Amino acid sequence: MKKLIVIVLTVFLLPIPSLSCQTLLKERKENSTENGDIDIVYPLSTYPAIVEKGKSFTITIVIERNGYSFHCTEPRAVSVVEKISDTFSFVHASDFHIGDPRGIGVNIKETIRWKAAKKSIEEINLLHPDFVIISGDLVYGQYYPFEYTREYKKCYEILQSFDVPTFLCPGNHDGYFKFREDGFNFWKEYFGPLYYSFDYGNYHFLAVNSYDWPPYARITLLFVPLNWGGYISDEQLKWIEKDLMENDANLTFMFMHHNPLWDTKRNSLLGNEYYNRKEILSLIYEYDVDAVMAGHVHYDNITVINGTIFITTTTVASSLGKDDAYWGYRLIEIENGSIASYNYREPEYSIPSYHLNITYENDYTAIVENELERDMICHLKFVVPSGEYDAKNGEIIMERERNGRAEIYVKTVVEKKSRKEVILIQSSVPTDRLSLYSRQRFQNLA
Repeated sequence: MKKLIVIVLTVFLLPIPSLSCQTLLKERKENSTENGDIDIVYPLSTYPAIVEKGKSFTITIVIERNGYSFHCTEPRAVSVVEKISDTFSFVHASDFHIGDPRGIGVNIKETIRWKAAKKSIEEINLLHPDFVIISGDLVYGQYYPFEYTREYKKCYEILQSFDVPTFLCPGNHDGYFKFREDGFNFWKEYFGPLYYSFDYGNYHFLAVNSYDWPPYARITLLFVPLNWGGYISDEQLKWIEKDLMENDANLTFMFMHHNPLWDTKRNSLLGNEYYNRKEILSLIYEYDVDAVMAGHVHYDNITVINGTIFITTTTVASSLGKDDAYWGYRLIEIENGSIASYNYREPEYSIPSYHLNITYENDYTAIVENELERDMICHLKFVVPSGEYDAKNGEIIMERERNGRAEIYVKTVVEKKSRKEVILIQSSVPTDRLSLYSRQRFQNLA
């Protein structure tokens, strides 16, 4: 049954994964919210709105000033729920590496045309978490001139396949400086600020830029960067401390590309250490950050120190950093205000890709195959003619109708090492179709 709910929609500029600003006039001028080229600071405002439960909304803000029209668009910027619960889930993924050829060593077929990255999104959508966090290295940016122009555009397009809001922070591959091309300028244009924070109910998240080197230290020479290790600037460190000081959330999470537990001196041709690594660790412990999520090394790791869980998640699509590593992503579950789960398999492993598959046999039938070692809750979407439906082997949790078509969302539990067939069964025929059928039947009888 289609449901409408009334919410108070708070609209403000979120730095989630798709802030793109451009000027439309006779001649095009590039702008961004990060470098201050344009003034688009909005006061926090609330507006009552009637919206549809379960739907994601794109926010587009348009300002006209001095003959210029400024457009800021954020796809999937608002996801509508009845209320924010103390029980929710999110996925942590890392190292998408759009444009990276190194994945060929793992699987050449799935590396071509970014199939591995797309497959991970398909699987994450099947799990349908409340949101997704990606901790850097979304592109590659290391080989040829003007590489970022192509890779950032393609990465932006691929990310729009997510069904839920996504939050990003940059990694070293996102910010190299080469051939007069600064990767971080592309980041600001496509994704927004390099560091920020946001709240999900009473849960606080900080996105940290751990590759905050000045431009001259991010230069690549003959396709080899001077530094690819960690660096947190003094300015950013002050912002982090201020943000943590003002935070009184139930749980606090931080995500960055380089795990602050590990020095990255070997990730520098000049032998530079991870700048402000010890300082940010002190802040993490002082302000009781509950979990820190990172990537970079292309393998899984869990380390718990002073009550803080340091979570490192493997790559989605690049080369592997350990013999037992694989492509994957991590489901993190919060239950009744506490971190309940962050491992697919103990003691540290994430969910391996290519073990969860969905095939639509037709508009009404889907087959889900779960090759994992645990039961998985999956969400399926069917697009069918409007009508009343029941679900075999699943539960209908939401329906949306428009112009004679319906989107029907079904939740099902797929047991480990099994496959399940989910079928939509029409329980009644819509009135307009029934009337047409009756007239045709009577004409045939006549």
